[in-house]
Amino acid sequence: MRATRETPATNRTARTRGWARAACVLAVAAAVAATAAPAQAAAPTWGPTAQVDLGTDGVRADSQSMTLGISANGRYALFGSSATNLLAGAAAPAYGLYVRDLRTGRTELVSRAEDGTPLANASEQAGISGDGRYIAFSGEANGVFNVYVRDRLKGRTQILTDGTASGTGDHGSYQPVISADGRHVAFMSARDDAVAGAAVTSETRNVYVVDRVTGAARLVSVGADGQPANGPSENPTISADGRTVGYSSKATNLLPAAPGGDAGVLRQRYTTLYATDLHRGTTVVAGLDPDGTPGSADKVLRLSPDGRYAAYALAAAPLPGGKSRTELFVSDLRTGRVKSIRTSANPDAICWGSSGAAITADDRWIYFSGGCSDTIIRAGQARFNLYRQDLRSGRTELVSTAVDGTQEDGASLDPFVPENGRTVLFASTSGNLVPGGPGTYDWHVYTRSLTHG
Repeated sequence: MRATRETPATNRTARTRGWARAACVLAVAAAVAATAAPAQAAAPTWGPTAQVDLGTDGVRADSQSMTLGISANGRYALFGSSATNLLAGAAAPAYGLYVRDLRTGRTELVSRAEDGTPLANASEQAGISGDGRYIAFSGEANGVFNVYVRDRLKGRTQILTDGTASGTGDHGSYQPVISADGRHVAFMSARDDAVAGAAVTSETRNVYVVDRVTGAARLVSVGADGQPANGPSENPTISADGRTVGYSSKATNLLPAAPGGDAGVLRQRYTTLYATDLHRGTTVVAGLDPDGTPGSADKVLRLSPDGRYAAYALAAAPLPGGKSRTELFVSDLRTGRVKSIRTSANPDAICWGSSGAAITADDRWIYFSGGCSDTIIRAGQARFNLYRQDLRSGRTELVSTAVDGTQEDGASLDPFVPENGRTVLFASTSGNLVPGGPGTYDWHVYTRSLTHG
């Protein structure tokens, strides 16, 4: 899981954090020869799957790639890759961030410094604006990681956090996400001067948001009494309008204390998921158990575009044999209601799910990775397929299938969907999603669209 922070000294952590989380899923998924068909599966309504991490000339990536986002109109796909063959006639960085125009087939390197040169080290996290024009990312220059915004239309890069490698410890900024209009960028920073006048402690990880129009920076992960958060906060996500920021935290002072002094959150060694309404200045727990109490959560959550719903994974009883397991949930941040996201209607089925889920703009569908078994399963036989579920009816459809409609032979994760929800971008290790698919079971990026329904 995305449990380690990124640091300038160990940028491999930025990439391998995703690889390690993915490798854990792959190790579990690869042990399965076949699984039971998902409950309530509908007839296929999907067109063919297409590979996205391709060079401009159509050559397939020669190394691993992971999904990072898709524009609201579904035209531009953002992904990170360690491939060396995605740029025609130019040397690729060790790890770069790319945008592919799904209409024209053009692949563009976007992790560039202010002078336009490729950054040698780019962070795994990045975000894309609704129109695909702006890319928010973190990259290393002069020994420190900063947050940048690349304007693809003008070919310019703006630096948002101008940290320097001075003193001791980590002074970097990471994990940027961007609102649909490109105005607001939220990120995690270990700096103690990211917001003027904010009383934060050096080496503390906090979540901030910057308004690119006014230049104002705001500390998001702040205690209910205005004091600094007493634990690290990270992994921000942002609503399309930039009003709501979600994040994970081990702080215990983000909510007002209940009578008797209990703030109503888990102990500091656990992670709790929060959502802050920047207009109202209110913070709520987003990662709720079905009983309405804060759950022990995976560190990644996703907000719906309107900021009303949060999708997240909570720790659950292990699979048979002691394998770790998380279950997927969606909470309504207005009402506090919690819905379990499962591929089986059988309450006794053993189910699992990944936290990287995507909710469509109309709050109708959720795309997610996971699975269920209606029988006792042996250890190591959990498969992570990609599904979409109708949040109103509960109807569940399998999305990631082989070319001939049979079971994929790997695992699929981290979906992103455009505004209409009819296309999904995802990462997979499967070798049979496209004709003549990759010969090795590395992570690659794919897209699939509805033909009807």
